[in-house]
Amino acid sequence: MTIDDLKALIAQAEFHKFLKMDVLDLEADGKLSIRLPFDESYTIFRKAGAYHGGIIASLVDVAGAMACSIVKGHPTPTANLRIDYLKSPARCDLYADAEARRVGRGLGVADVTIRDENGTVYALGRGTFNTADPRPVG
Repeated sequence: MTIDDLKALIAQAEFHKFLKMDVLDLEADGKLSIRLPFDESYTIFRKAGAYHGGIIASLVDVAGAMACSIVKGHPTPTANLRIDYLKSPARCDLYADAEARRVGRGLGVADVTIRDENGTVYALGRGTFNTADPRPVG
């Protein structure tokens, strides 16, 4: 899967369009980086500018799923997601660095780090994704 293929896959989902994510880099073995530019609509309290946890969770989810999708060549929906929030980001772009750890016939596992431009880590996530081929058999 190329970076253009991945951008096209992400662009198909309306929620992904709301997030305004930008794929920065990918490797065929299931590594990628995504940037989420700060937008006040992502905050829980506009005055403070702190991100809502759901936005961070969504970024972890999309980045992990796309890491497995790169390896499989098709969408890999989420089966399970775990996130540890370490610090609350505010008024900064976020970067999701994802790596597929194992991608099998039925399930894949990916780890995701959410950080800012300076490398401050805000969240760590791990997802399990359905890697079965979605095309009908026969």
